[in-house]
Amino acid sequence: MKTHTESEENYIKALYHLGGDNPVSNGDLAQRIGAKGSSVTQAVKRLSQKNLVTVVPYKGVQLTEDGVLLAKSILRKHRLWETFLVDTLGFGWDQVHPLAEQLEHVQSEELVERLSDFLGAPKHDPHGDPIPQPNGQMPPVLGEPLGAFAKGHTIKVVRVEDAGSEFFDQLDAMNINLGNTYDVEAISSFDASVQLKAPSGHTIWLSHSMCANIYAVSA
Repeated sequence: MKTHTESEENYIKALYHLGGDNPVSNGDLAQRIGAKGSSVTQAVKRLSQKNLVTVVPYKGVQLTEDGVLLAKSILRKHRLWETFLVDTLGFGWDQVHPLAEQLEHVQSEELVERLSDFLGAPKHDPHGDPIPQPNGQMPPVLGEPLGAFAKGHTIKVVRVEDAGSEFFDQLDAMNINLGNTYDVEAISSFDASVQLKAPSGHTIWLSHSMCANIYAVSA
């Protein structure tokens, strides 16, 4: 039986993204959700009655232990569906986020676990983000931003932040994918943009903002 509305789950997910298990101000929550302050107040009241959030005086709204577990459950479904859409149905990684936002509200735990088994129990989604496990445990977050690597390093791309369709279009145009390796050829002292060299010898310049959304490990 469905125990939480989609709206309530969206509030829980927003709180987790904004603060994890730390307090979040009503203003920040309202901005994230795109709702009026009065609507946020009513939503917080309902979630508090379900023991999913608590109000911390002068600090904001904080997820309870049950709230954190629910947030991770929603996130697990979202990232499993993203993996299914990319790996099985062939969607581009720029297309899957809005579709997964619809599918993440599925209530059947049996369906979710069968989906995980079908996919081989993945630990990370197509963007490299960790997929929470059934017990709430989080696999390690992969990589560091490209800007953390010095000239001369060889790096492997392991994760990208979802920065919108234009960002993914640019990654595709540059043929930047998870698992690709590059040499850090140069770092601009003017704007911190980075020049990468592919094994083919092809070089690309990445702006500071792009580097902040691409994560890598030493190869």
